[in-house]
Amino acid sequence: PAEHLRYVFYKYGMDDRDIVALSGAHTVGRAFKERSGAVSEGYMDGTAYTRKGAAELKNSLTCGGRSWTKNWLSFDNSYFTDMPKKDPEIITFPTDSVLMTDPGFKPHFEEFAKDQAAFFKAYASAHKKLSECGSKFEPASGITGI
Repeated sequence: PAEHLRYVFYKYGMDDRDIVALSGAHTVGRAFKERSGAVSEGYMDGTAYTRKGAAELKNSLTCGGRSWTKNWLSFDNSYFTDMPKKDPEIITFPTDSVLMTDPGFKPHFEEFAKDQAAFFKAYASAHKKLSECGSKFEPASGITGI
């Protein structure tokens, strides 16, 4: 899994810190049987955190699936704090769990688990870098007056 992540992201100028930070986006969202086939939960069922009536569903109109975190509608550092707990109600793919053990990823994973502000800063930087891959902005100064 570590080699796969590096293969995918290094070619875009990302480093290990960027990979770990971008993986933290799994803090929000869910995997669905109908979309990936990687989980057994679909739109009509879910986990304790995603099924109809779950407190974590908040105002979402779409229940079901399996989330990476308990509070999957909040963007925070819980991806890094929840994963080591091995909660059976959340999904952890091999490309997630390797972030806790690989020598290049682990220091960043541990830092982001302890320091949400550091995660936010690294995520913003990595997301900007990813968003600008191959992008050409016209006009170069941006669009104004909207």
